[in-house]
Amino acid sequence: MVWFSKKPSWETVYAERIYESLAASDDLGDITPEKLRVPTAAYQQYRDKALLQREAMCLIALMVSADKDKAPNLLPVLREFGRVLEAKLTARGLQVDIDKLADSAAADVAEMTADPFAWAQRWLAEFRNDPNDNYMVALFADHCLKQYSAFKHAIETTRPK
Repeated sequence: MVWFSKKPSWETVYAERIYESLAASDDLGDITPEKLRVPTAAYQQYRDKALLQREAMCLIALMVSADKDKAPNLLPVLREFGRVLEAKLTARGLQVDIDKLADSAAADVAEMTADPFAWAQRWLAEFRNDPNDNYMVALFADHCLKQYSAFKHAIETTRPK
């Protein structure tokens, strides 16, 4: 017997699409662990950290875009995105309080935009023998800034009116 399930809300569908198209995309472009000279043994750790970074930037981009004065119709999407993100993190074995993650992500994005080079240097330090190694730090910072900007632009230009 087939049971009919409730159709997901448009907010849930939209939040899942934002996650899949922006945060979950594993296309690293030119900023691959190989190009950054990350040790081979740390490739998966780099990819995991990069995924968490994209998820956090996407969450903040959605929070900024869902400002109650600019786009109040995105607030329910933001709540659904939080649920989607929490489920994805839990599936990967990470137990995260979504509100604490949002606070941490907002601080991280603020640091990234205030001093991109220093932020990128700290981000990459765990993958380097020399934490002061400047190889590709500026390019990595630029890539992350552009990625965050692209997330905001994509959300703001495709949001429901």
